[in-house]
Amino acid sequence: MSALSWLVACAVIADMPISHAANHFLDPSTSKGLTEGNPALKHSLYVSLVSVGSPGRLSAGGQAANTWWSSAKNPMSYVGFAGQFRKAVTSPSATGRARHLAGSLLAAGSMLHVLQDMGSPSHVRNDLAAHQEQVSASNDDLGSRFERIASLAFGRLGISRSTSAPALSSLSDHFSNAAGTGLADVTARGYFSNNTLPHSFSVRRDAGSSKFRGLISSHLRRPYPQAPTNLDLVAARNPQGATWSNEDGVCLTRYRHKQAKLSWWIDDDCALEQLEAVFPTITGYGASFLERLYPDDIGMAERSGAVVVTGDVARYGAGSLLFFSESADGTRTQFHTGARQGDGSELYLAPAPPAGTVKVAVLFDGTDKTGKPLLATTVLLWPASN
Repeated sequence: MSALSWLVACAVIADMPISHAANHFLDPSTSKGLTEGNPALKHSLYVSLVSVGSPGRLSAGGQAANTWWSSAKNPMSYVGFAGQFRKAVTSPSATGRARHLAGSLLAAGSMLHVLQDMGSPSHVRNDLAAHQEQVSASNDDLGSRFERIASLAFGRLGISRSTSAPALSSLSDHFSNAAGTGLADVTARGYFSNNTLPHSFSVRRDAGSSKFRGLISSHLRRPYPQAPTNLDLVAARNPQGATWSNEDGVCLTRYRHKQAKLSWWIDDDCALEQLEAVFPTITGYGASFLERLYPDDIGMAERSGAVVVTGDVARYGAGSLLFFSESADGTRTQFHTGARQGDGSELYLAPAPPAGTVKVAVLFDGTDKTGKPLLATTVLLWPASN
């Protein structure tokens, strides 16, 4: 299969068994995953996984997403990815390397699923109750209506663009970080989920705008999104209510003023607006995450019969470099190893490979500049002058 197919294959099953799905949540305000802190969550919940259509029990607990993606308890975490990545370079046979490359892509797809769940508001606002909504005519078909709309509207191939993720120093920073630029941070700050909308409250129709905004602020369950200055009580008295939009014009929630009470809800059209806005962001973070899993900035060239390896000076820290000679039949044999040299863009200068070599492969196995694990590889035709 193509690399994309392997990625999708494990992304689809990353919620299986159902107990693993509880590890796909992260509330940046507490740095925790699903907890019992929300009264709406204190009952048994059942969800229907869209990918396989079978119900399973989903309950609070488990690890937060920003630890689950790299946890040894996760069979498709970074631990498994790293083992498969190394074997995809070091295995003697071409078929073995292909098999392990597929294994690394499966683990990458699973990690990508966990990260991209951080673009769903219920996953980052401790809102498990949002995953027990009825999502079809069947009373037994329960799950996240927001995510079901995403599936129906976009499928797997309906996302046509992406936005660049901010500069992030590590894989873990893609989830959440002190600067508030992780995907979970951005989503939790920018959107409501169904059960974290403002509380309903009573307000007189002649309330001034400043008083109205103050009342909304006092009834927010969380500091963000912040109450805007342009909510309209007059429009809210219409049967269809009015819309609270963000500065980009994306619907955050509908609101209605009826019998002196202000109420809030997110309808399907509002959710679709949100999805159209968040999907490019989710895609951008995913692309950045994959680029860090499979760095493409490591280079290799021939210099006077020797092999020189280069890399981004801002990325590569300490580590070992393993060199392999590949023969015409695809067999690889390690012929040299050494520690990263200096602190510049030239990572290592290795001796020439043995006679009969048609390709040279290198594996950097070490850390990045922040001390986090880093793997990178590239291949050079040999002799390079041919």
